[in-house]
Amino acid sequence: MFTGKTRVDGEWVVRNKCFSRVQTLGAAHQNSFSRKVTLVVHGELTGNVKDAERELSRKLLAVIESRRAGRHIHVVDNAGYSDLLFGAPAQCRNLKVQGEYVTVTPEIGEGFLGGPFDRLRLRTRGINRLEAGVLGRGTPRHEKLLSRLVERVAGRGALDVRAPARRGPQFDLGWISERTAYGAWVAAPEPSGDEEAKRLAEAVEYVGRSARSAAWHGQVQRVVVLEDAVDLSSGLREKAQASGVLIGKVKDVPR
Repeated sequence: MFTGKTRVDGEWVVRNKCFSRVQTLGAAHQNSFSRKVTLVVHGELTGNVKDAERELSRKLLAVIESRRAGRHIHVVDNAGYSDLLFGAPAQCRNLKVQGEYVTVTPEIGEGFLGGPFDRLRLRTRGINRLEAGVLGRGTPRHEKLLSRLVERVAGRGALDVRAPARRGPQFDLGWISERTAYGAWVAAPEPSGDEEAKRLAEAVEYVGRSARSAAWHGQVQRVVVLEDAVDLSSGLREKAQASGVLIGKVKDVPR
């Protein structure tokens, strides 16, 4: 079910086209709320804002009541709907009652963190030459170090382990801890003698550049995770600090 004005990656899409797109994905749609509804797309308000807010709140209030009764209904915003159309996971949004209205609450790391972490999707992502060279993506060493990171972070059940936002910086693993959104890039370039230190410095620069101009909700921290055998020099630490990046081993990762 759709509410409000729907946009796909910022471009307004008329309702009939929205219906056609969900049908292409094998889903059905309807305009009124019923027990058949499993997903609500929360769009922008249009027209008479006061009346639109009341209509929107009635639909979202029905979602809250359904959730309280034990039947979960997913709510996604325009960004989440866009992600679903492109085959990416979308984060289910939390709702909050404020007076006579229901609102979708902003989330820490919004625009930085995406939907639930999906290891299979991570393995099938595109990798450019720079990522392969300075991060080692696509190599057994990178996969092994990433597995250790996932085990440490996901092993703490209270953490919400996340994928990167589809249109945001493409880190390997994200999570929220103590009101900070973390995005970790695993750096395990193939050893090449004296070139290792240079490649790690390039990895820090790459991560620092990847997110410099973006704006997100709440505090966001980028992290570069290294193998245990790597000599973490003071020069590398200083470069990371200057780039606004945390750097360390798996055991040092904040959680």
